[in-house]
Amino acid sequence: MPGVTAVVVSYEVAPLLARCLVTLRRARAELAARGDDLEVVVVENASADGSADLVRREFPEVRLLANDRNVGFGAACNQGADGAGEHVLFLNPDAELKEGALPALLRRARSEPRAGLVGPRVSYPDGRPQPTRRRFPTLAALLVESTPLEWRGPPWPALRHYHMAGRTDAPPGRVDWLSGACLLARTEAFRQVGGFSRQYFMYFEEVDLARRLAAYGWETWYEPAARVVHHHSRSADRDPAARDRSFYRSKYRFVATYWGAAAALALRLAGGVLFTGELAIQLARRDRPLAARDAALVRLHVLP
Repeated sequence: MPGVTAVVVSYEVAPLLARCLVTLRRARAELAARGDDLEVVVVENASADGSADLVRREFPEVRLLANDRNVGFGAACNQGADGAGEHVLFLNPDAELKEGALPALLRRARSEPRAGLVGPRVSYPDGRPQPTRRRFPTLAALLVESTPLEWRGPPWPALRHYHMAGRTDAPPGRVDWLSGACLLARTEAFRQVGGFSRQYFMYFEEVDLARRLAAYGWETWYEPAARVVHHHSRSADRDPAARDRSFYRSKYRFVATYWGAAAALALRLAGGVLFTGELAIQLARRDRPLAARDAALVRLHVLP
């Protein structure tokens, strides 16, 4: 079995996928120099941009799993992790490992026997930090997050606490969870909790995974010596309406899982009220594109 299996779930980002795989090719050489090996698996979620052909043609060392439909992010991660080695690296196709990133993640994972997940320092392509450290959300934070309360309100304390706002040069240490552009999982721990939950097509799968791991005594670690560049949401941004549907549906599924169906319904209806107010603002401004998006979000929150 390989020491590390890297799983890249790809959808409609062929040029970025190629750049991602080049950095994994380098990481494979880095691990080989240290006596470890790396297997790379691409799970291609039925893209129409030639991603599967690109992998076959330019990266013959990669094991390709080409799905005939988009099965979602978490399900595809589980598919790629089947048969993984000691650790499995989940890497977004729009992310690029910097030199030494994977060895640094692996060192941290092996030095912390209860580390179920380890994640790197992430930045945007222009060098700006992309904060990934998070606390587990409260209902108050989820009420505010990605609603007009966040966009138009003050700096809400519940949201700042959730986002661990402020410090971007944090040292290595335990956190509740890390956003999932790049996560190294201990395969033993990942299998113990059954992998990513299939109830999330996209979004909230990593916070749910970290929470279930924590319930079994596993830890999530932040390792800033590992650096990753993330182009951020390039697949999802191709279809903003589908992105919105996936995000909010996953959000309320997460609430239902951990606080119950009544709490999920209450937050969803509160979101409907907030987006109705936002729709009124955009109609008054005659901003048709934003009004159309807000109208769709009102329907998503109000209709079952």
